[in-house]
Amino acid sequence: MAITELAAPLLGFIDNNPSTFTFIASLISLIVGSGILSFLRRPKQVSQGEAIYFVDEKLLAPPMSRPGYSDRMAYVLAEMSSLAYYEFEGTGGTVLNAAQKFLKLTNADTEQVQRLLGTFADELLLKGVDSREFLEKILLQSNFKLLGTVNVDTTQAFVCRRVAAGESPYVVVAFRGTEKKIDDWLTDADAIPTPYGNGKVHTGFLSAFTVSMDAKGKTAEQRIEEILADPEAMDEQGQPLPLFFTGHSLGGALALLATRELADDSSGACYTYGAPRIADYEYFGGMKTPVFRVVNSADIVPRVPPGAIMSLIVKLVQGLAWITGFIPVASQLFKKLEALLDKLNGYRHFGDQRYLTDVKSGRFHTVKLLSNPPAIDRIYWMGQQIRLSFLTPVKSHGMEIYRKKLNHIANSRMKGS
Repeated sequence: MAITELAAPLLGFIDNNPSTFTFIASLISLIVGSGILSFLRRPKQVSQGEAIYFVDEKLLAPPMSRPGYSDRMAYVLAEMSSLAYYEFEGTGGTVLNAAQKFLKLTNADTEQVQRLLGTFADELLLKGVDSREFLEKILLQSNFKLLGTVNVDTTQAFVCRRVAAGESPYVVVAFRGTEKKIDDWLTDADAIPTPYGNGKVHTGFLSAFTVSMDAKGKTAEQRIEEILADPEAMDEQGQPLPLFFTGHSLGGALALLATRELADDSSGACYTYGAPRIADYEYFGGMKTPVFRVVNSADIVPRVPPGAIMSLIVKLVQGLAWITGFIPVASQLFKKLEALLDKLNGYRHFGDQRYLTDVKSGRFHTVKLLSNPPAIDRIYWMGQQIRLSFLTPVKSHGMEIYRKKLNHIANSRMKGS
Protein backbone atom coordinates (compact mmCIF):
# COMPACT_ATOMS: atom_id res chain seq x y z
CA MET A 1 0.00 0.00 0.00
CA ALA A 2 2.79 2.36 0.92
CA ILE A 3 4.58 1.69 -2.36
CA THR A 4 1.40 2.41 -4.32
CA GLU A 5 0.92 5.70 -2.49
CA LEU A 6 4.51 6.74 -3.21
CA ALA A 7 4.25 5.79 -6.90
CA ALA A 8 0.96 7.64 -7.47
CA PRO A 9 2.51 11.15 -7.68
CA LEU A 10 5.24 9.88 -10.00
CA LEU A 11 2.71 8.22 -12.31
CA GLY A 12 0.66 11.39 -12.32
CA PHE A 13 3.72 13.45 -13.25
CA ILE A 14 4.50 11.07 -16.11
CA ASP A 15 0.95 11.29 -17.45
CA ASN A 16 0.92 15.09 -17.32
CA ASN A 17 4.53 15.67 -18.54
CA PRO A 18 5.47 12.91 -20.99
CA SER A 19 8.08 14.99 -22.85
CA THR A 20 9.83 16.12 -19.68
CA PHE A 21 9.86 12.58 -18.28
CA THR A 22 11.30 11.21 -21.54
CA PHE A 23 14.14 13.75 -21.40
CA ILE A 24 14.91 13.03 -17.73
CA ALA A 25 14.78 9.27 -18.28
CA SER A 26 17.12 9.55 -21.28
CA LEU A 27 19.55 11.67 -19.31
CA ILE A 28 19.58 9.23 -16.38
CA SER A 29 20.07 6.30 -18.76
CA LEU A 30 22.97 8.06 -20.42
CA ILE A 31 24.68 8.81 -17.11
CA VAL A 32 24.13 5.33 -15.69
CA GLY A 33 25.09 3.65 -18.94
CA SER A 34 28.30 5.71 -19.20
CA GLY A 35 29.16 4.82 -15.64
CA ILE A 36 28.67 1.11 -16.24
CA LEU A 37 30.70 1.26 -19.47
CA SER A 38 33.52 3.15 -17.75
CA PHE A 39 33.58 0.58 -14.95
CA LEU A 40 33.79 -2.31 -17.39
CA ARG A 41 36.59 -0.61 -19.35
CA ARG A 42 38.62 0.36 -16.27
CA PRO A 43 42.32 -0.64 -16.28
CA LYS A 44 42.74 -4.11 -14.81
CA GLN A 45 45.37 -4.21 -12.12
CA VAL A 46 46.65 -7.58 -13.23
CA SER A 47 47.46 -6.21 -16.71
CA GLN A 48 49.62 -3.30 -15.57
CA GLY A 49 52.59 -5.15 -14.19
CA GLU A 50 53.30 -7.12 -17.35
CA ALA A 51 52.72 -4.30 -19.88
CA ILE A 52 55.60 -3.75 -22.32
CA TYR A 53 56.60 -0.16 -23.09
CA PHE A 54 58.83 1.39 -25.81
CA VAL A 55 58.45 -1.65 -28.05
CA ASP A 56 59.50 0.16 -31.23
CA GLU A 57 63.10 1.31 -30.75
CA LYS A 58 63.33 3.27 -34.00
CA LEU A 59 60.69 5.71 -32.68
CA LEU A 60 62.73 6.68 -29.61
CA ALA A 61 64.81 9.37 -31.33
CA PRO A 62 62.41 12.07 -32.62
CA PRO A 63 63.95 14.81 -34.81
CA MET A 64 65.12 17.91 -32.98
CA SER A 65 65.97 20.09 -35.99
CA ARG A 66 62.55 21.30 -37.15
CA PRO A 67 61.95 24.88 -35.97
CA GLY A 68 58.87 26.06 -34.14
CA TYR A 69 57.12 29.34 -34.84
CA SER A 70 59.46 32.33 -34.57
CA ASP A 71 58.36 35.96 -34.33
CA ARG A 72 61.56 37.11 -36.00
CA MET A 73 61.35 34.56 -38.82
CA ALA A 74 57.70 35.54 -39.37
CA TYR A 75 58.82 39.14 -39.79
CA VAL A 76 61.76 38.28 -42.09
CA LEU A 77 59.58 36.13 -44.36
CA ALA A 78 56.85 38.78 -44.40
CA GLU A 79 59.45 41.20 -45.78
CA MET A 80 60.48 38.55 -48.35
CA SER A 81 56.85 38.00 -49.37
CA SER A 82 56.44 41.73 -49.87
CA LEU A 83 59.71 41.99 -51.78
CA ALA A 84 58.49 39.26 -54.15
CA TYR A 85 56.05 41.81 -55.62
CA TYR A 86 59.05 43.73 -56.95
CA GLU A 87 59.19 43.14 -60.73
CA PHE A 88 62.62 41.52 -60.71
CA GLU A 89 61.89 39.87 -64.08
CA GLY A 90 62.19 43.33 -65.69
CA THR A 91 59.83 45.19 -67.99
CA GLY A 92 61.36 43.39 -70.94
CA GLY A 93 60.00 40.13 -69.61
CA THR A 94 56.57 41.70 -69.26
CA VAL A 95 56.63 42.85 -72.87
CA LEU A 96 57.75 39.46 -74.17
CA ASN A 97 54.96 37.74 -72.25
CA ALA A 98 52.49 40.22 -73.71
CA ALA A 99 53.81 39.50 -77.21
CA GLN A 100 53.42 35.75 -76.80
CA LYS A 101 49.85 36.09 -75.59
CA PHE A 102 49.02 38.61 -78.33
CA LEU A 103 50.31 36.30 -81.06
CA LYS A 104 48.00 33.54 -79.83
CA LEU A 105 44.99 35.79 -80.31
CA THR A 106 45.73 37.37 -83.70
CA ASN A 107 46.70 36.48 -87.25
CA ALA A 108 48.73 39.65 -87.63
CA ASP A 109 52.20 39.46 -89.18
CA THR A 110 54.58 38.06 -86.54
CA GLU A 111 57.58 40.24 -87.44
CA GLN A 112 55.47 43.39 -87.49
CA VAL A 113 54.08 42.69 -84.00
CA GLN A 114 57.55 41.93 -82.63
CA ARG A 115 58.97 45.16 -84.08
CA LEU A 116 56.10 47.15 -82.59
CA LEU A 117 56.52 45.63 -79.13
CA GLY A 118 60.30 45.93 -79.34
CA THR A 119 60.03 49.66 -80.03
CA PHE A 120 57.54 49.98 -77.16
CA ALA A 121 59.99 48.31 -74.77
CA ASP A 122 63.02 50.32 -75.92
CA GLU A 123 61.51 53.79 -76.10
CA LEU A 124 58.63 53.86 -73.62
CA LEU A 125 59.95 51.49 -70.97
CA LEU A 126 63.56 52.69 -70.94
CA LYS A 127 64.91 49.64 -72.72
CA GLY A 128 63.45 47.11 -70.32
CA VAL A 129 65.60 47.75 -67.27
CA ASP A 130 66.57 44.44 -65.66
CA SER A 131 65.20 44.76 -62.13
CA ARG A 132 67.09 41.68 -60.96
CA GLU A 133 70.11 43.87 -60.23
CA PHE A 134 68.04 46.05 -57.92
CA LEU A 135 66.64 43.00 -56.15
CA GLU A 136 70.19 41.75 -55.57
CA LYS A 137 71.19 45.08 -54.04
CA ILE A 138 68.17 45.21 -51.73
CA LEU A 139 68.87 41.69 -50.48
CA LEU A 140 72.60 42.25 -49.99
CA GLN A 141 71.90 45.30 -47.83
CA SER A 142 70.31 42.89 -45.36
CA ASN A 143 72.90 40.10 -45.81
CA PHE A 144 70.95 37.89 -48.21
CA LYS A 145 72.42 36.65 -51.48
CA LEU A 146 70.14 36.17 -54.47
CA LEU A 147 70.55 32.63 -55.85
CA GLY A 148 68.03 32.78 -58.67
CA THR A 149 64.64 33.92 -59.88
CA VAL A 150 61.61 32.17 -61.37
CA ASN A 151 59.39 33.70 -64.04
CA VAL A 152 56.95 31.16 -65.50
CA ASP A 153 53.72 32.63 -66.86
CA THR A 154 51.74 33.71 -63.74
CA THR A 155 54.29 32.33 -61.26
CA GLN A 156 57.16 34.53 -60.09
CA ALA A 157 59.51 33.77 -57.20
CA PHE A 158 63.05 34.35 -56.03
CA VAL A 159 65.47 32.24 -54.00
CA CYS A 160 68.06 33.71 -51.64
CA ARG A 161 70.50 32.64 -48.92
CA ARG A 162 71.30 34.23 -45.58
CA VAL A 163 75.00 35.21 -45.61
CA ALA A 164 75.43 37.20 -42.37
CA ALA A 165 78.75 36.55 -40.63
CA GLY A 166 78.46 34.54 -37.43
CA GLU A 167 74.91 33.36 -38.21
CA SER A 168 73.64 29.98 -39.37
CA PRO A 169 72.78 30.16 -43.08
CA TYR A 170 69.38 29.26 -44.48
CA VAL A 171 67.59 29.48 -47.82
CA VAL A 172 64.33 31.30 -48.60
CA VAL A 173 61.98 30.73 -51.55
CA ALA A 174 59.54 33.66 -51.80
CA PHE A 175 56.57 33.60 -54.19
CA ARG A 176 54.75 36.62 -55.59
CA GLY A 177 51.05 36.99 -54.78
CA THR A 178 48.10 38.03 -56.91
CA GLU A 179 48.78 41.07 -59.05
CA LYS A 180 46.39 43.32 -60.94
CA LYS A 181 46.60 41.04 -63.97
CA ILE A 182 43.78 39.02 -65.49
CA ASP A 183 45.97 35.90 -65.65
CA ASP A 184 46.48 35.91 -61.89
CA TRP A 185 42.77 36.34 -61.23
CA LEU A 186 42.00 33.46 -63.60
CA THR A 187 44.53 31.30 -61.74
CA ASP A 188 42.77 32.10 -58.46
CA ALA A 189 39.32 31.45 -59.93
CA ASP A 190 40.10 28.03 -61.44
CA ALA A 191 39.04 26.44 -58.15
CA ILE A 192 37.45 23.11 -59.10
CA PRO A 193 40.06 20.71 -57.65
CA THR A 194 42.10 18.21 -59.65
CA PRO A 195 42.96 14.72 -58.32
CA TYR A 196 46.67 14.78 -57.54
CA GLY A 197 48.74 12.44 -55.40
CA ASN A 198 46.52 11.09 -52.66
CA GLY A 199 44.11 14.00 -52.67
CA LYS A 200 42.64 16.87 -54.63
CA VAL A 201 44.36 20.21 -55.34
CA HIS A 202 43.16 23.62 -56.58
CA THR A 203 43.50 23.33 -60.37
CA GLY A 204 44.71 26.88 -60.96
CA PHE A 205 47.47 26.74 -58.33
CA LEU A 206 48.58 23.27 -59.40
CA SER A 207 48.77 24.29 -63.06
CA ALA A 208 50.73 27.46 -62.23
CA PHE A 209 53.35 25.45 -60.34
CA THR A 210 53.63 22.12 -62.16
CA VAL A 211 52.22 22.60 -65.69
CA SER A 212 52.89 26.08 -67.12
CA MET A 213 56.33 26.43 -68.74
CA ASP A 214 58.74 29.22 -69.54
CA ALA A 215 60.48 29.84 -72.87
CA LYS A 216 62.96 27.04 -72.09
CA GLY A 217 60.26 24.49 -71.37
CA LYS A 218 60.75 24.55 -67.59
CA THR A 219 57.95 24.63 -65.02
CA ALA A 220 58.19 26.73 -61.87
CA GLU A 221 58.69 23.53 -59.90
CA GLN A 222 61.63 22.50 -62.11
CA ARG A 223 63.23 25.95 -61.97
CA ILE A 224 63.16 25.98 -58.16
CA GLU A 225 64.60 22.46 -58.06
CA GLU A 226 67.46 23.62 -60.31
CA ILE A 227 68.25 26.60 -58.08
CA LEU A 228 68.12 24.52 -54.90
CA ALA A 229 70.48 21.97 -56.46
CA ASP A 230 73.16 24.65 -56.86
CA PRO A 231 76.14 24.29 -54.45
CA GLU A 232 75.41 27.77 -53.07
CA ALA A 233 72.14 26.42 -51.68
CA MET A 234 74.08 23.74 -49.77
CA ASP A 235 76.32 23.70 -46.72
CA GLU A 236 80.06 22.94 -46.78
CA GLN A 237 79.36 19.20 -46.77
CA GLY A 238 77.03 19.47 -49.74
CA GLN A 239 73.88 18.96 -47.65
CA PRO A 240 70.72 21.09 -48.10
CA LEU A 241 70.46 24.10 -45.81
CA PRO A 242 67.32 24.77 -43.76
CA LEU A 243 64.71 25.76 -46.34
CA PHE A 244 61.88 28.26 -45.83
CA PHE A 245 59.02 28.82 -48.26
CA THR A 246 56.87 31.93 -48.06
CA GLY A 247 54.36 34.07 -49.92
CA HIS A 248 51.34 36.35 -49.59
CA SER A 249 47.89 35.59 -51.04
CA LEU A 250 48.39 33.56 -54.25
CA GLY A 251 52.08 33.46 -53.33
CA GLY A 252 51.21 31.79 -50.03
CA ALA A 253 49.19 29.15 -51.86
CA LEU A 254 52.14 28.43 -54.16
CA ALA A 255 54.54 28.38 -51.19
CA LEU A 256 52.45 25.72 -49.46
CA LEU A 257 52.18 23.72 -52.67
CA ALA A 258 55.95 23.96 -53.18
CA THR A 259 56.60 22.85 -49.60
CA ARG A 260 54.43 19.79 -50.08
CA GLU A 261 56.01 18.87 -53.43
CA LEU A 262 59.66 19.76 -52.79
CA ALA A 263 60.30 19.67 -49.05
CA ASP A 264 57.58 17.83 -47.15
CA ASP A 265 60.07 16.57 -44.53
CA SER A 266 62.67 19.32 -44.23
CA SER A 267 64.48 21.16 -41.46
CA GLY A 268 62.84 24.44 -42.45
CA ALA A 269 59.25 25.65 -42.48
CA CYS A 270 56.57 27.35 -44.55
CA TYR A 271 55.12 30.74 -43.54
CA THR A 272 52.12 32.06 -45.49
CA TYR A 273 50.32 35.39 -45.19
CA GLY A 274 46.66 35.76 -46.07
CA ALA A 275 46.77 32.55 -48.13
CA PRO A 276 43.69 30.72 -49.44
CA ARG A 277 42.96 27.01 -49.07
CA ILE A 278 44.63 24.86 -51.73
CA ALA A 279 43.64 21.22 -51.19
CA ASP A 280 41.87 18.60 -49.08
CA TYR A 281 43.11 16.73 -46.01
CA GLU A 282 44.34 13.74 -48.00
CA TYR A 283 46.77 15.76 -50.11
CA PHE A 284 48.75 16.75 -47.01
CA GLY A 285 48.95 13.23 -45.61
CA GLY A 286 52.51 12.46 -44.53
CA MET A 287 53.68 16.09 -44.63
CA LYS A 288 56.00 16.86 -41.71
CA THR A 289 57.51 20.26 -42.50
CA PRO A 290 55.94 22.86 -40.15
CA VAL A 291 53.45 25.24 -41.76
CA PHE A 292 52.42 28.51 -40.10
CA ARG A 293 49.42 30.36 -41.54
CA VAL A 294 49.51 34.01 -40.54
CA VAL A 295 46.05 35.59 -40.89
CA ASN A 296 45.27 39.25 -40.30
CA SER A 297 41.97 39.92 -38.49
CA ALA A 298 39.16 40.18 -41.09
CA ASP A 299 41.25 39.22 -44.15
CA ILE A 300 38.77 37.59 -46.54
CA VAL A 301 41.21 35.60 -48.71
CA PRO A 302 42.01 32.86 -46.13
CA ARG A 303 38.26 32.14 -46.07
CA VAL A 304 38.23 30.96 -49.71
CA PRO A 305 37.58 28.56 -51.28
CA PRO A 306 34.93 27.66 -48.66
CA GLY A 307 36.01 24.95 -46.20
CA ALA A 308 33.79 22.98 -43.83
CA ILE A 309 30.88 25.36 -44.42
CA MET A 310 30.64 24.03 -47.97
CA SER A 311 29.71 20.59 -46.64
CA LEU A 312 26.78 22.16 -44.78
CA ILE A 313 25.71 24.11 -47.87
CA VAL A 314 25.76 20.94 -49.98
CA LYS A 315 23.57 19.16 -47.41
CA LEU A 316 21.19 22.13 -47.34
CA VAL A 317 20.81 22.14 -51.12
CA GLN A 318 20.40 18.36 -51.04
CA GLY A 319 17.55 18.80 -48.56
CA LEU A 320 15.90 21.43 -50.73
CA ALA A 321 16.05 19.06 -53.69
CA TRP A 322 14.23 16.43 -51.60
CA ILE A 323 11.64 18.89 -50.23
CA THR A 324 10.80 20.17 -53.74
CA GLY A 325 10.53 16.66 -55.12
CA PHE A 326 6.89 17.27 -56.02
CA ILE A 327 8.05 20.15 -58.30
CA PRO A 328 10.32 18.41 -60.86
CA VAL A 329 11.73 21.62 -62.34
CA ALA A 330 12.77 23.03 -58.95
CA SER A 331 14.07 19.66 -57.71
CA GLN A 332 16.25 19.18 -60.79
CA LEU A 333 17.62 22.71 -60.40
CA PHE A 334 18.66 22.01 -56.79
CA LYS A 335 20.21 18.69 -57.80
CA LYS A 336 22.33 20.39 -60.46
CA LEU A 337 23.36 23.06 -57.94
CA GLU A 338 24.25 20.33 -55.45
CA ALA A 339 26.46 18.58 -58.03
CA LEU A 340 28.24 21.85 -58.83
CA LEU A 341 28.82 22.80 -55.19
CA ASP A 342 29.97 19.28 -54.35
CA LYS A 343 32.84 19.71 -56.82
CA LEU A 344 34.12 22.56 -54.64
CA ASN A 345 33.66 20.57 -51.46
CA GLY A 346 36.62 19.24 -49.47
CA TYR A 347 38.96 22.26 -49.23
CA ARG A 348 40.68 22.49 -45.85
CA HIS A 349 43.49 24.56 -44.37
CA PHE A 350 46.75 22.91 -43.33
CA GLY A 351 49.14 24.10 -40.64
CA ASP A 352 49.07 26.14 -37.44
CA GLN A 353 47.28 29.46 -37.57
CA ARG A 354 48.73 32.65 -36.11
CA TYR A 355 45.99 35.27 -35.91
CA LEU A 356 46.75 39.00 -35.84
CA THR A 357 44.08 40.91 -33.94
CA ASP A 358 42.46 44.07 -35.25
CA VAL A 359 43.90 47.47 -34.31
CA LYS A 360 42.55 50.97 -34.59
CA SER A 361 44.18 53.19 -37.20
CA GLY A 362 47.92 53.47 -36.58
CA ARG A 363 47.81 51.83 -33.12
CA PHE A 364 49.97 48.83 -33.98
CA HIS A 365 51.26 48.61 -30.42
CA THR A 366 47.89 47.11 -29.45
CA VAL A 367 48.11 44.12 -31.80
CA LYS A 368 48.09 40.62 -30.32
CA LEU A 369 49.28 37.35 -31.82
CA LEU A 370 46.89 34.47 -31.08
CA SER A 371 47.60 30.81 -31.76
CA ASN A 372 44.74 28.89 -33.40
CA PRO A 373 41.83 30.85 -31.88
CA PRO A 374 38.44 29.06 -32.05
CA ALA A 375 36.44 29.53 -35.24
CA ILE A 376 33.50 31.00 -33.33
CA ASP A 377 35.75 33.79 -32.01
CA ARG A 378 37.12 34.56 -35.45
CA ILE A 379 33.63 34.66 -36.96
CA TYR A 380 32.47 37.02 -34.21
CA TRP A 381 35.49 39.32 -34.60
CA MET A 382 35.07 39.43 -38.37
CA GLY A 383 31.39 40.25 -37.97
CA GLN A 384 32.27 43.13 -35.67
CA GLN A 385 34.66 44.58 -38.23
CA ILE A 386 32.28 44.14 -41.16
CA ARG A 387 29.65 45.95 -39.11
CA LEU A 388 31.98 48.95 -39.00
CA SER A 389 32.89 48.78 -42.71
CA PHE A 390 32.11 46.36 -45.52
CA LEU A 391 35.56 47.13 -46.99
CA THR A 392 37.44 45.90 -43.91
CA PRO A 393 37.96 42.31 -45.20
CA VAL A 394 39.58 43.71 -48.36
CA LYS A 395 41.72 46.27 -46.57
CA SER A 396 42.87 43.62 -44.09
CA HIS A 397 44.48 41.63 -46.92
CA GLY A 398 47.20 44.15 -47.76
CA MET A 399 50.78 42.99 -47.18
CA GLU A 400 51.75 46.33 -45.67
CA ILE A 401 49.56 45.83 -42.60
CA TYR A 402 50.94 42.31 -42.11
CA ARG A 403 54.49 43.67 -42.14
CA LYS A 404 53.77 46.45 -39.64
CA LYS A 405 51.99 44.16 -37.18
CA LEU A 406 54.65 41.45 -37.36
CA ASN A 407 57.41 44.02 -36.95
CA HIS A 408 55.86 45.29 -33.74
CA ILE A 409 55.23 41.76 -32.40
CA ALA A 410 58.80 40.65 -33.15
CA ASN A 411 60.21 43.68 -31.33
CA SER A 412 57.87 43.50 -28.36
CA ARG A 413 58.41 39.75 -27.84
CA MET A 414 62.13 39.64 -28.64
CA LYS A 415 63.04 37.78 -25.45
CA GLY A 416 60.52 35.03 -26.08
CA SER A 417 60.88 34.64 -29.84
